[in-house]
Amino acid sequence: MVSFNPTLKGAYWSLVGVGGLYIGFLALLLIPVVQKNFFYLHNVRLPIWPDITRPEQLGFAGNEVTPFYLTTPDNERLFAWHILPQGVYAKHRDELLRRDVGLVSDITQTLGFRLLKEDKEARLIVFFHGNAGNLAQGYRPDAYRTWAGADSSRIHILAFDYRGFGRSTGDPSEEGLITDAITALNFAMHTVGIDPSRILVLGHSLGTAVTLGATERLAREQGIEFAGVILCAAFAKLKTLILTYSIGGVIPILSPLRPYPIVQKWLMMFVREPWDGEERLKSLIQHSPHLKLTMLHAHNDYEISSTQSLVLFHTAANAIMAAAKNGQSATEGELASPLEFEEVEKRKQRLELGDEGWIDTWVEGVPPGGWKIEHRMVKWGAHDQVITGSTIKLVIREMFGL
Repeated sequence: MVSFNPTLKGAYWSLVGVGGLYIGFLALLLIPVVQKNFFYLHNVRLPIWPDITRPEQLGFAGNEVTPFYLTTPDNERLFAWHILPQGVYAKHRDELLRRDVGLVSDITQTLGFRLLKEDKEARLIVFFHGNAGNLAQGYRPDAYRTWAGADSSRIHILAFDYRGFGRSTGDPSEEGLITDAITALNFAMHTVGIDPSRILVLGHSLGTAVTLGATERLAREQGIEFAGVILCAAFAKLKTLILTYSIGGVIPILSPLRPYPIVQKWLMMFVREPWDGEERLKSLIQHSPHLKLTMLHAHNDYEISSTQSLVLFHTAANAIMAAAKNGQSATEGELASPLEFEEVEKRKQRLELGDEGWIDTWVEGVPPGGWKIEHRMVKWGAHDQVITGSTIKLVIREMFGL
C-alpha cells in the first residue's frame, strides 16, 4: 500500500476539515431561524459601550440629537434619532442646553421637533441602515455629520433601528422592515408635516432593499414621490447577492460552489425572503415619473460587488424604455424582452471623474422633467466608508437643489 507523504497527508486532512466546516455552515443556513439571524445580524449589539440614548457619548453636542421612539401600525417601538443641522443647533444652543438630555417620551414637545416643523426651508434625510448593530454602529455617526455638512443650516436627519435591532422591539422580517420604513416616512410627512419634495430617502446595504420596498409601495399606492432616492452599496435581489457575497469581504458563501450550478440553484430554493429589488425598481419607475435615483457604489467594495448596482441600473434603463413605449405605463410583457447588457452599456452616457470615479446616466426615453437615473462609481470607499465621502454629500446637494 502506498502511503501519503506526511506533508501531503496533513494538507489533505486540512482540506477535508475545511470542506466539512463549509458544508456544516451551509447546512445551518438552511434552518430558518439561523438564516434570519445570519442575514439581519440584528442580535449583534454594537457599539457595546456607548449609551445610544445619550448621543453625546458618540461625539455629538448636548441635545444636538434627540432620541425617541416611533410606533408602527402593528405596535412595535422603533428607537430613533432626530439630528439637528449644526447651524440651527448653534443658533439655539443656549436654549437646547437648558433642556434635559437623553430619551424623550414625546418628540413633538421638543424644541428640535419645532425647529424642523416650522422651518419651511428645512430638508430631511430619512436613513435606512444596513444589517447588524444599531443606528450608531461603525461609520454611521460619521456619515450623519457628512450629510448634514451638505447644508449646515437646513439638513435634518432621521435615523432609526428596524424592529429587532438595537433598542427597537420585535423580530425582523421583509414585510416588517418595509412597514418600519413607511412608519418613519409617514412620521416625517404627516406628524412633522414635511412635504415629500423636501425629503430624501437614503439606504445603505440592506437599507437599499428597504428603501426600494418602502418608496415603491408609497408610489404605487399613494402616488408619493420624494426629493430623491440614494442607494449606497445596493444589491439587486437576495438570491443573486448570496451567490457573490463574502462575509467581511473575505469569507465567501456560495461562490466556492460556482462549478456546481445545480447545487447553487437547489440551495437558492431555501432562501425564505426574496428581497427582490429588481421587481420593485421596475414598479417604482412605473409609478414615479419624476424619480431622481442615484446608485452609489465603491469599486473596492469586497462585500457586495459593484455589479449588483450595475444590475439595478440596467433594470432601470429597461423599465424606462418599456414605460416610454407604452406612455409611461410599463407592462410585464414589454419588460420580458429587455435590452442586452452590451446594448445598455453602449447607449448610456458616462462622465469620467478621474481618480474619483465616473457617473453613468440613462437618458434615452426620458421626457423633459422625467426620471433621472444615475449609477455613480467611486474608486475608493469599500462597503461602509462610501457613505461618509464627499461624493454622497454632492449627490445630496443636487437632489435637494442646494
